[in-house]
Amino acid sequence: MNIENLAFYWSTLFVRSLFEEGITEVVISPGSRSTALTLAFSAHPGFESTVAIDERSASFIALGKSKALGIPAVLVCTSGTALANYAPAVFEAASSATPLIIASADRPPHLRNIGASQTIDQIKIFGEQPVFFHEAGEPSSDIQKQHRIEVAAKQAVERSLADAGVSHINFAFNKPFEPENDFLKQIQEENESHSKRSQTDYSQAVGETELGEKFWSQLISAERPLIVAGTTTVWDKTRFIAPLARILSAPVVAEPGSNLSNSKYIISGYSGFLKTKENRETLKPDLILRIGRFPVSKGLQLLLKDCADVHQISFAHPRFPNDGDIPTNRTIYLKNELSIPDINGNASSKWLSEWRKTSKKFKAFLEEHVQPSSPLTDGYIFEQANKLIPKKSFIMLSNSFPVRDLALFSDFSGKEIYVNRGAAGIDGIISTSIGLSSVLKKPGVLFIGDIAFLHDLNALLSAKKVEYPLIIIVLNNDGGTIFRMLPIYKFKQKHHDFFETPQDVRITSLCRGFGVDHTLISKPEQFIPAFEGSIEKPGAHVIECITDADDSMIERHQLWNFTLDS
Repeated sequence: MNIENLAFYWSTLFVRSLFEEGITEVVISPGSRSTALTLAFSAHPGFESTVAIDERSASFIALGKSKALGIPAVLVCTSGTALANYAPAVFEAASSATPLIIASADRPPHLRNIGASQTIDQIKIFGEQPVFFHEAGEPSSDIQKQHRIEVAAKQAVERSLADAGVSHINFAFNKPFEPENDFLKQIQEENESHSKRSQTDYSQAVGETELGEKFWSQLISAERPLIVAGTTTVWDKTRFIAPLARILSAPVVAEPGSNLSNSKYIISGYSGFLKTKENRETLKPDLILRIGRFPVSKGLQLLLKDCADVHQISFAHPRFPNDGDIPTNRTIYLKNELSIPDINGNASSKWLSEWRKTSKKFKAFLEEHVQPSSPLTDGYIFEQANKLIPKKSFIMLSNSFPVRDLALFSDFSGKEIYVNRGAAGIDGIISTSIGLSSVLKKPGVLFIGDIAFLHDLNALLSAKKVEYPLIIIVLNNDGGTIFRMLPIYKFKQKHHDFFETPQDVRITSLCRGFGVDHTLISKPEQFIPAFEGSIEKPGAHVIECITDADDSMIERHQLWNFTLDS
C-alpha cells in the first residue's frame, strides 16, 4: 500500500470495527497528529461527529453522550497536552461507571524522549483509571497487525461496557498523515455501501438474581423498612425497587439522579426534614436497603449515621462500592434484576403514613417560607422552575448547591435527572449537558452556579450547535456559596477572599461574545415568562438569575430546622 494511505487505512480499520460493535458517536478536537483518525471517522456515514476545539469541553460532551446512550462515545485528539486535558472527564467516567473510549494520536517511539515538539509520555497517562489500555503501534500493512487493530477496537468496546469504564487506545503516527484524495473518496464510497452494522446487542443478560430464604425472612420481618436510593448508573438494577417498596410498605428516599420510576412510595422533602434530629428519631427505621451512590443529602447522611445499630443492606456494582463512610452490614452484587418471591411484608401502614405526613407538612412549610421576594433567592428559582419543566425533558444538575437545592426546594419525583457525581467536580457541567442534549433529542434544563459556569465557559463554543431547547439556569449568587456550609465560614475575610471568591464578570457580555442567547433575571415576576419563552425554542438559552447569597442561606436554614411542630 502507498505510504501516504497507510495511516488513514489503519485508522479506517479501527473505525469500521467500532461501528460493527455498535458505536455511533465521536467527539473530535482538531489536531495535526490525529489527522488520519479524524478523516477515518469523517469518512464513515455511520458516525455522528461533533467537533469541539477545547479538549476538556470535548471530553465532557462525550461523557454526556455516553450517559445518555449507555454505550461509549469516542474521543479523538492529537498528541501532547491535548490528551492530558481529558483527565477530569476520565476520572469522572471511571468513578461513575460511564463507558468511554479515547483514541489519542502520539509520536512514534523514535520521536519520543528526544525533545520533539508536542510530545509527552502518553503511555498509561491516566494510570489505573482506564479499564483497558492498548498501545496500537505504528500503522502497518502486515495483515496480522491490521487484524490486531480491529480486535483492539472490539476489546475497547467490550471492556468499557463489561467493566463500566474508560478504554484508551494510543496511536503512534508518523508522517505523512493525509491520504491521497482518490483513496479517501474510495474508502468513503466503500463505507457508504456497507453502513449497516451487524446486530450487536449490548442489552443486559436476560434473567433474574435469586436470593435465599434467610434474606427474604429478614426483609419481611422488618416493621420499619426504608429504601435509600442515591445516584444510579445504567449498570444499576433498579426495576425491582418499586414492587419491593409496595410489598414491604417501605418509604423510598430517592435522590436526584437515582431516576427511579415514580410511585406513591417515594418521599419528597427529605433533604429538609431529615436535618433535624427530632425528625430523624421519629422516622428511624429498623432496616435500610441502599442502592446507588452514597447519598449527597446531609440529612440522609445523618440518618444513616444515627442508624449505626440498624441492619443495612446495599445493592452495588462490584467496581463501585456505595458504603461511603457508613459501612453496610451486607453488600449484594446484582448482575440481573432481583427476583422477588411471593411474600408479604410485616410493616404497619402507620410507618409509611408517618413519612408521608412529615413530607406533606414539610411541603406546606416550604410553600409558606419560599415566597417571591426581592432580592431573589436560589430556592425560589428551583421551586418555580421545577413546576415549569416539561415532563418529556431532562434535568442536569451541577455539583455544590444545585444538586442539593433541587432536593430541598422541590418535588422532583418522576423527573429524568443527570449528575456528575463520580468525582463530583464542577468540571465540564455545561459540556456534559450539551452531550446529553445531542443524544436525548429533547428539551433540557441545566441548573448551575456562577463559578461552575465560568469554569466551563469554553463549552459555549459548542452551545451554538445545540438543536433542541437547552435552558442553562445560572444561579449567580456572586461566588462559591457552598463553602458557607463549612466551618471555614466563621473566618469571614479568609472565606470571602480564598473560598467564596466573588467574580466581577458580566455573563451577558460573555454570552453575547459566544453568540448564545441570554436573559437577565433580577425580579421574581421576570422568571416565569423568561423560562416559558425559551423552553420551546431550539438552541441553548442562558437565563442568569441574580440571587442573594445571604437570603438564600437564611431560606435553607429555615427548611433545615423544620420540625413537625413548626
